[in-house]
Amino acid sequence: MVGQLKKHLQPQQEKERSDFMPRKVLPRYTIIRDSREKPGHGFFWEKNTNPKRRPPLCEGTVVQTLKTGDYSIVGYEDILCIERKESYAELWGNYAERDRFQDQMQRMSTIKHRLVIIESILTREIFDLSPPQYKTSVPGRAMIRWLMSLTAKYRIPFIPAGSCSKYFVQQFMEEIIRVEKDRWVESE
Repeated sequence: MVGQLKKHLQPQQEKERSDFMPRKVLPRYTIIRDSREKPGHGFFWEKNTNPKRRPPLCEGTVVQTLKTGDYSIVGYEDILCIERKESYAELWGNYAERDRFQDQMQRMSTIKHRLVIIESILTREIFDLSPPQYKTSVPGRAMIRWLMSLTAKYRIPFIPAGSCSKYFVQQFMEEIIRVEKDRWVESE
């Protein structure tokens, strides 16, 4: 008797749910690559055509100018910012121009979801380096300490993801989409 009652009520409940409660679904997304990224460097994403891939699904990459950072998502520019650094050598260059880079970190700190992705891994050797080609010739240990101070001051994580950088960035973006449910779209 209970089983028959459940069968009778289920279609009614599903009908009521579909009539009164629009369902929100994970949106497809398009990644923005900043127009100032160096040609031949950085990331590009293609449209995801895998029918087995669970949402959210990437629609590809567009190039446009971002206020801060190198990557974001269309419609999320106000809450998502990712800065890409190719290597620690690039960060040594930023150390030489600390004021400009710290201004950028200050701008990033006002954005809800932010990170700096480094396409290199952190090794013990980096702590001991002092590259002579840079005018400041700062020891690696001092540069790492500076990055840690930026993380503490501006609450921006520096992620040394190495060869997994592009994948890490995409996973981070998709997690932001999952978390920011107020930006989801209603199903029809």
